[in-house]
Amino acid sequence: MITESQKKDLLSQLKAGCNVVISTHKSPDGDAIGSSTALALYLEQKGCNCKIVVPDPFPKNLQWIPGAEEVLMHTIQSDQINDAIDAADIIFSLDYNDLSRAGEIGSLIANSDATKVLIDHHEDPKGFADIEFHNAKCCSTAQLVFEFIEQLGDKILINVDIAKGLYTGIITDTGSFRYPSVDEKTHEIAQKLIALGLDHTGVHESIYGESSIDQLQLNGFAVSERLEVLPNGKVAIIYLTNEDLKRFNAQKGYTEGLVNKALSISGVTMAAFFREEGSLIKISFRSKGSVYVNNLAKNHFGGGGHKYAAGGSTTNTMSDALDKFKKIVMEYV
Repeated sequence: MITESQKKDLLSQLKAGCNVVISTHKSPDGDAIGSSTALALYLEQKGCNCKIVVPDPFPKNLQWIPGAEEVLMHTIQSDQINDAIDAADIIFSLDYNDLSRAGEIGSLIANSDATKVLIDHHEDPKGFADIEFHNAKCCSTAQLVFEFIEQLGDKILINVDIAKGLYTGIITDTGSFRYPSVDEKTHEIAQKLIALGLDHTGVHESIYGESSIDQLQLNGFAVSERLEVLPNGKVAIIYLTNEDLKRFNAQKGYTEGLVNKALSISGVTMAAFFREEGSLIKISFRSKGSVYVNNLAKNHFGGGGHKYAAGGSTTNTMSDALDKFKKIVMEYV
């Protein structure tokens, strides 16, 4: 959380004319986009000029969120992002604990003289921010943004559009309130958002209620042809190659949730999803019970995350990556 002195400093800066940049991580998910748009809509009510910047595109099922249409993507709008960071008085880093997670945008932030504020729930922040609003026990960055606004004394400024972003972040990072990180405060905040007039059913429908034929066929193929349960029955793997993804015309978000399908198998306590992206293989890890995946991701695949949800990557071939995982995973289950 922030001190009274930090609160006073922030309130003195976050006023009319203040130039704010809000950044988040590569491959932005619901928590990244939901928390970023919510923070921007809040700060705009205070008169701030806000720019949301992301390294690359985000899934179509998040593009309905109020404010998402204004997001700048480094892959296609790098000049505008450079200008925004150059002009920034304050830069917020949301939903990541290390500037490397923001790609090339992270390097621009590191070289900026702007005040840097971290709002994040991942373990071990790397100390790049001047002010840290951080809680690794919190279920989502969206919940922390709500608490941040609340601590600044501006809860009255949270409206339905802001609520949509916050609720999106909370439900996507908690599996719709299923994960152990959900606590009483999470449900209290959800209740407050609904009390504002939020259509929570509509939010769920916008995120989860529509799939293309290609996406359904890709998911079916992944489960029927690319699923393996290791001999101990506790670890499940799904993988998809570049060729697989191309065959089903895969778009951003098509593979969302596949790792959870593997984890749902009876007896499985850890699941991993390997997805080829060009010359890189990205990996999502999920677990339950007393099995934790954050150290596995950090120690062996250059990643990190939470106890029950983490990610990493490798430049190995798919075959080598799968072999490596199978050799080391038994240390963790």
